[in-house]
Amino acid sequence: MAGPLTLPEEFALLSLADTGKTIDSDQARAGCNVAEVGELALRGKLLLRHRRNTTFYVNGLRWNADVIEVVDRTPVGLAWADELLAVLAKEPEAAAERKLLLRRYRRRNAFHWHRDALVAQGLVRHVPRRGLFRRARYIPDPTVRNRLIEEVRLATEILRDTGGGRRLDVHTKFLSDMVIRGELAKDLGVVKGRGWRVNVMFLDGLLDRELWSARRRARNRAAGVGALDSVPEPLRYTSEALADLVPKRSRNRGEAADGD
Repeated sequence: MAGPLTLPEEFALLSLADTGKTIDSDQARAGCNVAEVGELALRGKLLLRHRRNTTFYVNGLRWNADVIEVVDRTPVGLAWADELLAVLAKEPEAAAERKLLLRRYRRRNAFHWHRDALVAQGLVRHVPRRGLFRRARYIPDPTVRNRLIEEVRLATEILRDTGGGRRLDVHTKFLSDMVIRGELAKDLGVVKGRGWRVNVMFLDGLLDRELWSARRRARNRAAGVGALDSVPEPLRYTSEALADLVPKRSRNRGEAADGD
């Protein structure tokens, strides 16, 4: 029987449509890299900290450059996690999270790693390719997939609850932040529409920032009350900073870049 899933395993499973196709291969690959850092944060191994004097503004919006601060180098017993801790141990100082994730993205496909781990656990069924044009399929366990989708849906409901009677646990916050900010939630049927999103041009790319989310975070941080009362402030910041690194869902990308 499979044990509790890690954050990258959860993101990998949600990146698979119920048909077995990858919803967005680029997002899945980058998101699993981000989720690996998030899993280590959940295990008390690291935090993201704002680097002083690196705040800058684009079109009136505030951006931070963050660094990864390792607080515990003890191995966790997972090959990928211990390898990542070893990489961080070699850094001469706190690692810039964007540079680290970019290096890892280029060197390995974290999505394939965790997808295959799910296959080994019996939570994803591998259907081999047939013929010249049929790709392999990876069909997620519907019970587990639906449970994760419901967790994200419930998280959005709790965060919008003005009564403040319900609390969000730290693991669900990390997962829901990544899924919602990456717009994967739309494909999963968790949220609809895009009226709350503000687009701004930055260099040659399009970066999306949710202004309502910034206002909500500021409100929740005041005295540490509300739905996030049980989530320590350093972990709130880490979750939200990592979620910013998940690429937005692109309708032009599917399995074309998946290489299977």
